[in-house]
Amino acid sequence: MPNDNKQSNSAAAEGYLQELKQRAEDAHKRGDIFMMNIYVESLKLVSPIVNRAISRGLRDERARINQLHAELRSKAQAEREKAREQKTNQSRPNATTRLGD
Repeated sequence: MPNDNKQSNSAAAEGYLQELKQRAEDAHKRGDIFMMNIYVESLKLVSPIVNRAISRGLRDERARINQLHAELRSKAQAEREKAREQKTNQSRPNATTRLGD
């Protein structure tokens, strides 16, 4: 299913971001200034990209749910109109029946 792929992509992107953060913490614990600098600079670039991608995925999912809701409302409205039309047709006298017959 396409949505499963989007969710796994979001999870992979979040995992990548978490991995960078963990590596930065490990570099800090080791006192590795050089690698700490690389991770900090990488996080500056990667964090906004990952957050935008995740937000886009969430917006797409909400849009899909909103579309499903709109389809359901449209279908329900069509059914109500059909029922109303049938009720109107049942209450009308038959056009082929003559009053004098």
